[in-house]
Amino acid sequence: MKDAVICFTRVPVPGHTKTRLMPLLAKEQCAELHTAFLYDTSEVCGEFGCDTFICFEEGAGWQTLRGIFPYAVSMLPQRGYGLGERMYNAIRSVLAMGYGKCVLIGSDIPEITAAHLQSGFDALESADVTLGPTEDGGYYLVGMKKPNKAVFEKQEYGTDSVYDNAVAAVKEAGLSFAPAMMCRDVDTPQDLMELKKRLCGKSSRTAQCIDKIL
Repeated sequence: MKDAVICFTRVPVPGHTKTRLMPLLAKEQCAELHTAFLYDTSEVCGEFGCDTFICFEEGAGWQTLRGIFPYAVSMLPQRGYGLGERMYNAIRSVLAMGYGKCVLIGSDIPEITAAHLQSGFDALESADVTLGPTEDGGYYLVGMKKPNKAVFEKQEYGTDSVYDNAVAAVKEAGLSFAPAMMCRDVDTPQDLMELKKRLCGKSSRTAQCIDKIL
């Protein structure tokens, strides 16, 4: 039975993505940076070997994602009223296609590697649910073998307790849990400046973009 990766993203359109990086960056630069994040994520997912799905927030310009992820099995519009419901519906839809394991990742993690993805699938060998934490208390990865809505219910996204609350919800639902590797995400100007230091001398699309705009 095959496994699947979902990249969960907004369309990189000026004024609609990475807006927390303003006013350090102009809205056009925010979209350019997010595009670079997506290209780097696409390279990792493409080389990883699992079937990849792109789950996007509907809006103008979504077709650009097909150019960034030309190998994607399908482009799926996000469905639901809140972030948790949209992530749950994405995972449920993909698992319903017959995949054994499904890992969903965000799109603001330009330093993601194959090892991060593998850690999620490895965790699912022994657990019902996995989450990959970020340094700010959130998570960049959630994986399941069966759709479990409890993980996403009653969550206050954007706070520093999202990961801990999600882990608690998993356990309260009687599900087994194992963590994936930690990965840094980029939400704030401080995050971006720290990323610039870490990527100094690197050749990734994100590194090149940061050198251009900062």
